[in-house]
Amino acid sequence: MNVSEQTMNRGIKNVVESQKKNACVMLNDQGQEVHITKAMVVSACQQLLRQCRSIKN
Repeated sequence: MNVSEQTMNRGIKNVVESQKKNACVMLNDQGQEVHITKAMVVSACQQLLRQCRSIKN
């Protein structure tokens, strides 16, 4: 059972409290869970930094 199914079945408070591992997911266009990786976060930060630099120039 994935995180969104657990949330629907038991409510968000119980799901968060029962998880033992660090996990972060988002839903894609088809409603499937996609795990967010460190590389994805780094890439998003780099893109934002480039945008901020281009605004300053």
